[in-house]
Amino acid sequence: MTQKQEKNWRDSERPKREGLVNLLSIIGCGNTNRSDDGVGSYVVARLKSLQEDDKISNVKLFDAGTGGMDIMFQARGSSALIIIDANSSESEAGAIFEVPGDVLAASFEPSYNLHDFRWNHALDAGRKIFKSEFPTDVTVFLIEAKDLSYGLELSDVVKAAAEKVIITIQQRLTKQTVSIKNGNLYIGHELCQKFFPGIETVALLKKEQGFLVMPVFSQASGGRLLKLRNSIGDRVVTATDFLLDFDLNYEQEHDFKAIWESASAALFVDLTS
Repeated sequence: MTQKQEKNWRDSERPKREGLVNLLSIIGCGNTNRSDDGVGSYVVARLKSLQEDDKISNVKLFDAGTGGMDIMFQARGSSALIIIDANSSESEAGAIFEVPGDVLAASFEPSYNLHDFRWNHALDAGRKIFKSEFPTDVTVFLIEAKDLSYGLELSDVVKAAAEKVIITIQQRLTKQTVSIKNGNLYIGHELCQKFFPGIETVALLKKEQGFLVMPVFSQASGGRLLKLRNSIGDRVVTATDFLLDFDLNYEQEHDFKAIWESASAALFVDLTS
């Protein structure tokens, strides 16, 4: 293990030690000396500037460059992972492909060159090595490159696509919320489709700084009904007795961040957000 890889391993241990399981890791990949191949690094750099302005929280940003091994260590301890990289498939330059990590994960064929170990290998190896400590909620954004020759600047079409990806990520960070009012927990259609597809009951469990919403796969096991609220598919959970234990204004509507915790297989509602 190189000194850099050892540092990444130690950094990957920090979320575990500090209990930051409700953490999203966003990792950019690529060679910044190869023009559009550096688009992943560009996206991460832009998001870092927004994070410094306190517009993004509970997010870990990392520029992996061409180090696939680093991704495996940096993603450890996160509840979700987003990877951004350039693509070369003879598609239209600037095209954006959003693909689940499961589709792209691949086993690594042993070789003498560590540069052959890429992020798709890191997804497969990370789950095998770190098991439940490695995120299962993985999204990959691939941006079709126009120019992969030597250069430090992105082409205009790829830079425009990168800005679209940045907006998409920002929207997801801000929209992933639930509401609480009058003893009811309101969960939007998108969150239900993403985390509770086909689920009709949930269990609520107190946790430091908030609570967990856990899917119950059989009504015979009990739980609270995830009731249909409207034709769009928004849901509501009646939880007056449970929510009274928290210091909330009963009549005022509150919006809180909701983050999927892979380790708990539940949605964490952060009451400090």
